[in-house]
Amino acid sequence: MRPNRQPFDETMHHFNLTVSRRIKRGAWLAMVAIMVTGCASDPGRPTGQPRVTSQSPIDPSNITITSVTEGLRLASLSREPLASTFRAKAAKLALAQGQFEDANRILTLIQASNIAPSTRVDYVLTKAQLALIDGKAGQALAVLNQNNLTEFGLTDQDQIALGITKANAYEQTGRMLAAARTRTLITPILTDTAAADNHEQLFNGLMTLSAALLKRYATNAATNDLRGWLSLAAMTKQLQNRPSQQLRALTNWKKLWAGHPAAQRLPKRLAFLDSVVAGQPKKVAILLPQTGPLASAGQAILKGILSAHFDQGRESELIIYDTNQSGSTLDLVERAAQAGADFVIGPLDKNRVTELAQARLKVPVLALNRIPSLRPSTNQNGNLFFFSLAPEDEAKQLAEHGKQLGYKNILLIAPIDEWGDRTTAAFREAVGTDAGIRITEKRFSKDESYAAFVRRILEVDESQSRANDLKRITGLSFEFNARRRQDIDMIALLASAENSKQINPALAFYYADDLPVFATSLVNQNNQTKINNLDLNGIRFCDMPWKLIPDAPLETKIQTAWPEAKGPLGGLFALGLDAFNIMPRLRVLREMPETPFYGLTGALIMDQQTVTRRLMWGLFESGEVTTLPAVTESI
Repeated sequence: MRPNRQPFDETMHHFNLTVSRRIKRGAWLAMVAIMVTGCASDPGRPTGQPRVTSQSPIDPSNITITSVTEGLRLASLSREPLASTFRAKAAKLALAQGQFEDANRILTLIQASNIAPSTRVDYVLTKAQLALIDGKAGQALAVLNQNNLTEFGLTDQDQIALGITKANAYEQTGRMLAAARTRTLITPILTDTAAADNHEQLFNGLMTLSAALLKRYATNAATNDLRGWLSLAAMTKQLQNRPSQQLRALTNWKKLWAGHPAAQRLPKRLAFLDSVVAGQPKKVAILLPQTGPLASAGQAILKGILSAHFDQGRESELIIYDTNQSGSTLDLVERAAQAGADFVIGPLDKNRVTELAQARLKVPVLALNRIPSLRPSTNQNGNLFFFSLAPEDEAKQLAEHGKQLGYKNILLIAPIDEWGDRTTAAFREAVGTDAGIRITEKRFSKDESYAAFVRRILEVDESQSRANDLKRITGLSFEFNARRRQDIDMIALLASAENSKQINPALAFYYADDLPVFATSLVNQNNQTKINNLDLNGIRFCDMPWKLIPDAPLETKIQTAWPEAKGPLGGLFALGLDAFNIMPRLRVLREMPETPFYGLTGALIMDQQTVTRRLMWGLFESGEVTTLPAVTESI
């Protein structure tokens, strides 16, 4: 089995939508461009090549460089401490211009203790923001917390930049409460537009937490402002599946918190709540197979839909059609519309979904499958939406997570089959054309020896061969330990649980036990016993909240009523439940793709009429699954 690895920074909260939070340039300090008017000359140097000395009558706070090159030139002509101050200015400008590698390189040349007080805030901000861009939020927080900047007489602009940077760092590490607290502190000095953006970030971060956690935090909140935000988020999260109740609760909250910033300007996801309630379908047609080869899948999805329907208080009427007993899917949709249906959920079969994609639909349809080859232009109107448990979503999240954590050389392992083709293509698409990342793709056949496959792709035999050649050439006898290839720093394992149980131990045996291994939800068969999962130890994987949040009230209630929900069909049950719950919010999701709906299948967002999922992360330890990251915040 794989020995436990040293923990590394987890940069995403389990419901955090953003794989990596991007630092907005508008949050960085504005650059003032003025020319350097003069500097003292050094009599020991030729005319035209002045050297700026530390004794020169120059106040660095009055010097603003107009280019990175100029800053480095002035640094090269200066002695310490002035040289480090010029380099700090150059690094700040390089960051503002998107020259991240140059900025990092310049920082390594700086003697921090020599930087002029007037430039120290900019230096700390530059260093912290670059760490964030590299996905090193913990390092950014260390930089911000280790430097006491209050003694430098911070301007409002300084406080805003420091506050936003620290909040972004907290959010990257999943510390949403700390981020919210930080954002409330800078609110009084923000302009109206900046305050609105800050509040939107604050609320979106809080929405990644559970309703129970938000309620607990609200009870013990240090300030009234923060308590109001927490209570609003708790209400929103608790009632997100019941729009009508949520609207009534929001009205009461606004009366209670009339002076709160959120009461004056609601977060975007609540500003459209009136239209969500008004647009709730009155009669919903369900198009699913209830007989035939797909009957078990269709029945699991239907049970999820029925659970959501009853949980909402049966505010809409359902009409259920067995697609296996029907002919044309388009005719079936037409029949449903004539029967009064103002929304359709289904079908499930890919061929039937393809049929709808080529037609103009009179009513909105949420198809429970997607057509990978379908482009937005092919979709005949805006009434057809797609939602499925597509493996491509998971492969993309693996790739984005690896990028965020800074891995540059990825060994991609997948089976030789159609599923492997789809997931590897999605993984590569998510990595994109980033020249700094190299993917080595290795595909395995299910009939071959996994140990031999791993030994081959890790090039262990080549290591032994080189040693033998050296012994033959030199005539010397020496001790030699075979080693794996050294040009990889991450393994993406796109394989089933059974395949992973054979590949993962082989990776450890052939000297790759120090490499992080990431996988999709296929490795997490939650009906397996602890002893059966020992060979998966060390693997980190993404999966839906339905399978990773232990003892959640709704899941527990459902699984008690329907024990099959714990098994292989549980994901389809969650799909049906989420499909029904997002039904009235589809158009809002389309208008606000940055505002997710937190369902049982993941954090759901809209991308060109397709609902995609952002998943949680889990880790196999001692045969058991641990949810990552654990929430450890306190008030």
